[in-house]
Amino acid sequence: IQVEYIRYSDTPTIAALFFHCIAGLVALTAMNALVRLRWPKAALSPGELLTVYTIVVIGSNLCGHDVLQILFTTLAWLYPRTTSENRWGELIHPSLPRHLLPAPGRELDALFVGGADPWSTGYWRVWLAPLGFWTLFMLLLAGTFFCAASVLRKQWDNERLTYPLQEIPLAIVQPDGALFRQPWFWIGAGLAGSLQLFNLLHSLWPAIPNVPLAPQYFSAPGPPWNAAGAIPICYYPFAVGLTFLLPTDLAFSCLFFFVLTRLELVASAALGFEMNADGFPYVQQQGGGAYLAYAVLVLLAARRHLAAALRQALHGDGEDDRDEPLPYRVAFLGMALGLAGLLVFLVTMGMRPVVAGAYLLLFLLLVLCVTRLRSEVGLPAIELYQRGADDMMIRSLGAATYTRRELTGEALLFFLNRTHRQFPMMHHMDTLRLGKRGGVEMRRFAGAILIATVAGILCAFWAMLTVGYHTGIASAHMTGPAGWAFGDDPWNRLASWLQSPRPGDPGAVAAYGFGAAVTGLLGLLRMRFLWWPLHPAGYVVGASFSLMRLWLPLFVSWTIKSLLLRYGGLRMYRRALPFFLGLVIGEFCAGLLRTLLDLGFGLYLPVDSGIGGL
Repeated sequence: IQVEYIRYSDTPTIAALFFHCIAGLVALTAMNALVRLRWPKAALSPGELLTVYTIVVIGSNLCGHDVLQILFTTLAWLYPRTTSENRWGELIHPSLPRHLLPAPGRELDALFVGGADPWSTGYWRVWLAPLGFWTLFMLLLAGTFFCAASVLRKQWDNERLTYPLQEIPLAIVQPDGALFRQPWFWIGAGLAGSLQLFNLLHSLWPAIPNVPLAPQYFSAPGPPWNAAGAIPICYYPFAVGLTFLLPTDLAFSCLFFFVLTRLELVASAALGFEMNADGFPYVQQQGGGAYLAYAVLVLLAARRHLAAALRQALHGDGEDDRDEPLPYRVAFLGMALGLAGLLVFLVTMGMRPVVAGAYLLLFLLLVLCVTRLRSEVGLPAIELYQRGADDMMIRSLGAATYTRRELTGEALLFFLNRTHRQFPMMHHMDTLRLGKRGGVEMRRFAGAILIATVAGILCAFWAMLTVGYHTGIASAHMTGPAGWAFGDDPWNRLASWLQSPRPGDPGAVAAYGFGAAVTGLLGLLRMRFLWWPLHPAGYVVGASFSLMRLWLPLFVSWTIKSLLLRYGGLRMYRRALPFFLGLVIGEFCAGLLRTLLDLGFGLYLPVDSGIGGL
């Protein structure tokens, strides 16, 4: 909360792998090796190390930049920032579900000023009821995700998904420490770590030159090429290391469709169409349709497994579930109860049941898609920026189709639709993979994940209240983007919908259909022809802003990996792998050291000066 929410000097929970969790696992593994030398029986097993890592990941995700930090700011922002100019009072206040927001007054105003202790002053009481309801919502959401992950885990193993990013924590905890005995690992770690620490010195003493690693944006000077937008150039060593783990065919598909989406924009400008992010050729809307279609393809591929799992749940004669995190009967029952609870929650917010059902369906398909992409492709970040279920529903039918209370409910759920980078289900699938590979007893491992979820939600709200009231989220110490990004943005959008209801956009609907059709065609070609080089996942993420920031590291790592496999074979790839793992681990460890120095000495390092930003 201090580094990411208040200071924004780093963003550890934006990338798929959290750098502080990986660096913490390295530190714990090193201490465990020392314990093993003196007290072998007291040393933790690889499975136990991975369990600790999992608990920290689950908690960090819930407290992270893309989850509860957004929700907390959205809830706090409305009443104190209502003015006669923005007209939020007359437009928004009458349709609010007041049980879900803290009541206006000095208790809430103190959060913006700072210098207060919410616990000794009693200011926490104004938050008790709304945070209680939102805690229930998050438990329903995370529980539904975990039940779905428990049902799908075996199927995705049968499909031989590689979970590329999880090779890093698995390599760290190997009991023989093979990774740390590789000279190439230390070369990569030393290179990446020294670059990050060198930039830290520049932040402290600007006379020392820096090595620009963060994204820098370049665009063409004039039309039609400037329609491609500002293209980021990023040099993070860890991004090269992470993208090196991607299968080469998936990496090529991502690069191909990234270039294709930029060329679509250029061609449209050359033909005379207006350069508009939400106009023709509707690149983002094509991506939205592709996300939905890819989720449907995932479900179709799993249909036999799902039918067998359901038979096991109902009659006990289907898919064997003895080694699964939850018995299938419990998992299906949990999903049913979770979905029913979420539906009731949305209806009590003011949504009609049919609208709440449509919203949940679109949202869950998007979550399934990004979870599958994380497990199959392994990009360091995936982002469908503000093009989620709420945007799809309004673009398809128009804002006037929905009641004021429904639009207000969608604004309150802004945290679910802002970036689509970090849903709990993504980490459930990742950590279940780690537990299985680490030899952990899966039922006990599931218990650890569920306990970590409850503790993570409570700790997240506690931390945000404590730090927020002490600092003041509108004070000069609040240098992050939370105010405009998490506070102003959802309520300004809602005010715009209410004042000037956006009509339905037939072009966007056609783009959804086109994106879905292309994804289906690519999936069919991929299934029928083994030689077909383009994977539908590449088209799905082609227009992602995260991929734009990753294209250069992805191109570098794909080129190197392709050459290694072509001319050196698997043996040469395995010899080179420790170097690229070292790039990741070295920069992540330097990032944690940088963070600890920032907090310990009150450095307040420059905004966005760390290794986040993906």
